[in-house]
Amino acid sequence: MTIEMLLAALIGGAIGLAELVARYRDKPVTALLSPGGLLFVFVNASAATVALIAVTASGWTFGLPATTPPASLAVIQVITAGVGSAAVLRMSFAPAQSRAIGTGPIALLNGILRIADGELERKRALSRLSHNDLAGLSFERDHAALAELCCHLMREFDLAEAQRLGGLAAELSHRDDLTDADKLDCWGLELTRLVGERALRQAARRLRDRPREEPRPAAPEERPASPVPDTEYGTESVPPRPPVSKTSRLAASTNGRTERKSFSDA
Repeated sequence: MTIEMLLAALIGGAIGLAELVARYRDKPVTALLSPGGLLFVFVNASAATVALIAVTASGWTFGLPATTPPASLAVIQVITAGVGSAAVLRMSFAPAQSRAIGTGPIALLNGILRIADGELERKRALSRLSHNDLAGLSFERDHAALAELCCHLMREFDLAEAQRLGGLAAELSHRDDLTDADKLDCWGLELTRLVGERALRQAARRLRDRPREEPRPAAPEERPASPVPDTEYGTESVPPRPPVSKTSRLAASTNGRTERKSFSDA
């Protein structure tokens, strides 16, 4: 029974760990080792263990035949306890047709995550403000290239994140009460939340190493002006030719034949 309890706790703790990593993508290890993160994993693992004890004590076989080997039955019970406890912890109850936040077991997890959020935000703020990774860059000149590099570093980029970055860039561009350095700091803090400090530092270093002005293609040589005809000798003026109309391939048919129609006639 001890091995089954450990396996169930491992499944529940792994589910909590995966949720923490997805929530704190820039510093997953720091989030896991924080008191709030450890408490979150412990609650998920404990819930899986309690669920396994309840399933075993109730003698639930989940409709399996009586000839099922005890090892197979134990595996089913462990998996059910680990996954089922995670589902129960994330249940929320709210009145029908109500926009109020529901109550239930999920309120416990939300409270623990708020504790972890406060701890991680303070640590990340101190880490980000302790050194300037974007020194030598400018918001007006480099914010688009910096965002493109950081976004392409990620294998999959959420559309909502892209829209939020676009809105933030537009808002910062129209702020007159902030200097270019202030805008760059705000932009860098937002990108750090997405890709992490190390990736942002490498992207800023790559931009600093690039030449600021790329060589432009040489301008084409000007052709000499055509000679002006001498007006002293009387020359007979030639009437201009009528313009040749261009035909369009998307013209309506007339009497079974395709009508050629110019773009100027449309």
